[in-house]
Amino acid sequence: MIFFVDEKIEDYARFCEWFNTEAVSQLEALGGKVLVQGVNSEDEQNLWLVMALPDSETLERLVTDPEFTAARVSAGVHVDTTVLTVLKD
Repeated sequence: MIFFVDEKIEDYARFCEWFNTEAVSQLEALGGKVLVQGVNSEDEQNLWLVMALPDSETLERLVTDPEFTAARVSAGVHVDTTVLTVLKD
């Protein structure tokens, strides 16, 4: 399944330092991958990700994992702004 993530972050470089070195390997271990990663050219605190995971259960486990959430917060993600959009096959 493919999904979009739209959320606010503190700093893109700070986010990338965590995401590209830690989170991507966690996603890959779950059978997922990152398809697109970037920020809005007019608002660099607006992060967009397009990712794939095997199924909705895997996504649910990931987004409810307290350690993963804590790591996102430490990387500067404003988790209260996160919007997930799952694409229909």
